[in-house]
Amino acid sequence: MNNRSHILADNNLVESIREHARWQDESECVEEHGLLLLAGATDLPVPYQNCLIRTDPSISAQEVLDRARVFFGTRSKAFMLLVREGQDRDLDVLCQTTGLKLRANTPCMLINHPFGPVDAPDGIRAERFTEERHVQDAIRVNSEAYSVLGLNLELVRAIYGNPSRLLSGNAEGYVLYRGNRPVSTAMAIFSGQGAGVYWVGTVPEAQGAGLATICTRLATNAGFHHGASIVTLQASPYGEPIYRRLGYKMYDRLKFYAHRKQK
Repeated sequence: MNNRSHILADNNLVESIREHARWQDESECVEEHGLLLLAGATDLPVPYQNCLIRTDPSISAQEVLDRARVFFGTRSKAFMLLVREGQDRDLDVLCQTTGLKLRANTPCMLINHPFGPVDAPDGIRAERFTEERHVQDAIRVNSEAYSVLGLNLELVRAIYGNPSRLLSGNAEGYVLYRGNRPVSTAMAIFSGQGAGVYWVGTVPEAQGAGLATICTRLATNAGFHHGASIVTLQASPYGEPIYRRLGYKMYDRLKFYAHRKQK
């Protein structure tokens, strides 16, 4: 990976793991010898709870897997390997031949320009995260929105951890409201000259009204306003058509391989 935009985007993916670790009270984030490993509050193989990513491509695939098994095994946790198709091909092959379960295969996308002014439709208002209640409302939205991907309220709360820490300035989030009901949300996580859009979600009864598009535009613009030259995201099957219409382009794919808890 030698394109500067791709490097900035990949750096943001790595920083997003660090940032999620900062939010959580019961987490252990270790970065050493070419690996970033995060052990969270649950024992499930869930991104941003129990996961790892290779930060030094010279580390062999077998060493990555061996060290991950030791790290998570001593903590009695299952874990998930984040494997980028472009730069982790050897690790991708090893995961397949070892029989690890492929949980997701998502496009990594980026954009290099902000959007124009973002207006909410009648009856919808947008609020930026400025108080802990906004984060709590985002948790409510995403626990409903991501239930189709297997994330319930307990897991979303564990991933968001301590809501007050999301107000530290490393991220900027938005919630859309219909009356007093939070219906859609998204946030940007900052990493110097890169930024990333995360946790785009809309409650089921409000889907199809373009609210995720509004939130994505708000979070994208927040990244550029914060000084980023590119903004990236990893698209779910539900979000990918939205992001493509907005002008996001795919530059890689991110695979999630689950490793069960060792006995």
